[in-house]
Amino acid sequence: MVLNNCTVCTVYGSEETEQKRIRVKYTGDQIFLYLKREGDLPDSEQVRIDFFDAQIGCIKTKCVLSVRRNYESSVSEPWIADCEILDVMEIVQGRRYLRVKVEEEVLFTSFKAGEFSGDIQNISEGGLYFITRTRLKSDDTIEFRYIFVEKEYLLKAVILREEDFRDGRYGYGCQFSEIPQGAARDMKQYVFMKQNGRLL
Repeated sequence: MVLNNCTVCTVYGSEETEQKRIRVKYTGDQIFLYLKREGDLPDSEQVRIDFFDAQIGCIKTKCVLSVRRNYESSVSEPWIADCEILDVMEIVQGRRYLRVKVEEEVLFTSFKAGEFSGDIQNISEGGLYFITRTRLKSDDTIEFRYIFVEKEYLLKAVILREEDFRDGRYGYGCQFSEIPQGAARDMKQYVFMKQNGRLL
């Protein structure tokens, strides 16, 4: 199993209700879980872990873990678990829409937090992912203006998931809640042109 863009997972204990959110790092051939305490993981041979991948979706797995001391000075957590995926049970919330990379700073308005700036990382017909230093909440609604090809639209989106980068930045995956008339067509054209290198 190859992860594409995963920074967090949920580890389950012996009971389904026992869940812990743990930071993940994927290096291309290895998966590491960063732990604040040695006892953060259940003591069993196989562990149920859900990986939240920004591109693939939620990957439900059975894994084997090997916990060791962390000697990386750049990492704050004192423990690391080497993770090997034994079985992929299910992939849910897969992307319905093709997303394209953007990297563009935009001024957002949150119904709860007011105005703030953020960097859109990717966008699709269905939603967007952006990074900001403003702490928001799931289910919050944001508004922003964005130009697809030549026309600017006022868009609304609901925050579905969040990532804490532990450096004062937060990542938010959002789903569009209201798409203005004509925007869906321009979004499709925008994504197509970006994908084919016809837009920078």
